[in-house]
Amino acid sequence: MSQEDEHRDSPGTAPEGPERERPSGSGAPAGSGTPDGGGGWSAPGQGPAPGVPGGVSGGAESPGVAGPTAPPGRDTEPERPAQYGWPDAQPGPAAGYGPPAAAPGYAPPGTPPGYGPQGTPPGYGPQGAPPGYGPQGHGYPGRPTAPKPGVVPLRPMTVGDLFNGAFALIRNNPKTTAGLAMIVVAVTSVISAVGFGGTMRDYGVFFDQALNDPASLDPAEPIPVSTWSIITTYGGALLSQAGYILVTGLLTAVVGLAVLGRRLTPGEAWAAIRDRLWTIVGLALIQLLIYFGLTLATALVGIVGVGVGAALLVSGAVEAGIAVIVLALVAVAACVCVFLWIVVRIHFAMPVVVLERVGVFASLARSWRLTRGSWWRVFGIILLTMLLVGLIGGLLTTPFTMGSLALVFLFPVEAWMPVASGALIYVGEVLINAFTTPFVVGVATLLYIDLRMRREGLDLRLHEAARAGHQVGPEVYLPEWRG
Repeated sequence: MSQEDEHRDSPGTAPEGPERERPSGSGAPAGSGTPDGGGGWSAPGQGPAPGVPGGVSGGAESPGVAGPTAPPGRDTEPERPAQYGWPDAQPGPAAGYGPPAAAPGYAPPGTPPGYGPQGTPPGYGPQGAPPGYGPQGHGYPGRPTAPKPGVVPLRPMTVGDLFNGAFALIRNNPKTTAGLAMIVVAVTSVISAVGFGGTMRDYGVFFDQALNDPASLDPAEPIPVSTWSIITTYGGALLSQAGYILVTGLLTAVVGLAVLGRRLTPGEAWAAIRDRLWTIVGLALIQLLIYFGLTLATALVGIVGVGVGAALLVSGAVEAGIAVIVLALVAVAACVCVFLWIVVRIHFAMPVVVLERVGVFASLARSWRLTRGSWWRVFGIILLTMLLVGLIGGLLTTPFTMGSLALVFLFPVEAWMPVASGALIYVGEVLINAFTTPFVVGVATLLYIDLRMRREGLDLRLHEAARAGHQVGPEVYLPEWRG
């Protein structure tokens, strides 16, 4: 061994001699794999130890910094990347080749200010968390941890995320969500409440007459409801549907921006859809015609098929009659399946009209494309939402309905009974719709956003909008070709 080799330090120890003294803040590059003139050593391909500024001399005073790289001609270990993040998930570097794990308080180079462990925004996990998982459980394998600036994490969502987001929407902004729904429903439900009160009055008179003088009943008029009551009831139902369409448009804009953490006021929600109002109405009418046509076709198939089968049975062709009736029932079931299939495929036309700002038929075509290949998932979530809303709505409406019916039986001919009965139903309808309508619209809009995240990478654009920090509007949802 030469004299030079005798004085060369073995790997893992700092070089001795004057080279060890080095002023702090030297500009020599760290991680070069060679002595930098002051003892700053690192493993091949690695930078300085986490938490240790480049240029600080190695040795016992520098935790996590390995000894010098073997000089040329000696055997060296293959280059190993630094193991930041979850050290237990993968084997660390060999002894003497860099830090085994990230030091506390360290963020990788290039991390924006405020995104390290000390300034982590909601949805971002610390450096020691498993890849793709944050402290709130908002991450998912294969992608970075998703931020959550608003009601949901900005990543493809689970059913729990959709429902939690819809509840958070109401909880975080009740003035705009429940408040808007309550105001619109209160205005549009007046006529239907009056019609219901008139219907209850007619039934009260009928029951009182049936109990006191059954012989006075007219068999030619089996329905004890006046024409005026029928007109007001169904006219009020149409007006209530128009109010529901308006609330749906308003809340769609609210949900779209709540995803990014913005809380729209009722005035801002109105400004967001004001120029889309007639398009929203046109879409609602087209959808209503589609639903009505499908329902009418299903009913006609059932009525005609069963009628023909019954006629064959009466004529003595029993086997043929039974076969026709069975075929008619199968055809009705097929029509119901087609009805549900089409309803699901055009379910997201309203969010498309409001957030993507396209026309009526373009929105229907866009919804059709978004749901391609996702029909069963969308159908299952819609069905679960309807069951949940029906259960909650049924529980909440029971006291009001029972109270209204009790007034009909206890005070059938009193003049104030129709007013009190209609008022009970009116109050119950307003209170219940104030909470169920925002929930249904919230789930539908979040599911639309989820589909775009899965198909178009919308979550990446929302990430950028959230990190930019400036206020954004519904234009963030415009498709690439319109953006």
